[in-house]
Amino acid sequence: WNAMDIGPKRDILGELANATKATISPTTGKALHWGVYHSLFEWFNPAFAMDKANGFNTTLFTDTKTLPELYDLVQKYEPELIWSDGSWDAPDTYWKSLEFLSWYATNSTVADTAVWNDRWGKGNDCKHGAYFSCQDRYQPGKLQKHKWENALTIDATSWGYNRKATYENYLTTEYFIHQLIETVAFGGNMLLNVGPTAD
Repeated sequence: WNAMDIGPKRDILGELANATKATISPTTGKALHWGVYHSLFEWFNPAFAMDKANGFNTTLFTDTKTLPELYDLVQKYEPELIWSDGSWDAPDTYWKSLEFLSWYATNSTVADTAVWNDRWGKGNDCKHGAYFSCQDRYQPGKLQKHKWENALTIDATSWGYNRKATYENYLTTEYFIHQLIETVAFGGNMLLNVGPTAD
């Protein structure tokens, strides 16, 4: 759905992009870098279901939804980071990842600072990308040669707000401190997702 048509009837991504880029870090004195999460697929989109039924030998969903959306996202909001997700069913050739990332890294307005993770096609996790996010809660347990990220959430079972969650569903402070120490010690970044409510 489009937030300009349904819900807030505002360009909330644009507002967030502008606010982030206008914020100066008190530590570095430089503007903050702006990045976005993007899911390559939609579970119930009929075009994706058709392409999947065709063994991903057709690319209707990629050509009419995913790629136009990615190009529009970069041209309109200029994210310096794209955290891609949802690629596990289809190969990178179906998503046309090389085509898009080549443009993003060389011809987009953010090409000089563009970074992206490794979730751009089935089988690419921990192999390609400016940094590796591999799988959720990735913790290699040793120093890595390539930049990597430990992406985790405060809720042990959900990446979004879960109104039925109880205190027991949330991971402990001690767990997060341990994860942060181990992640930094082995040269990684830690991404901590917090699923907010509207208030």
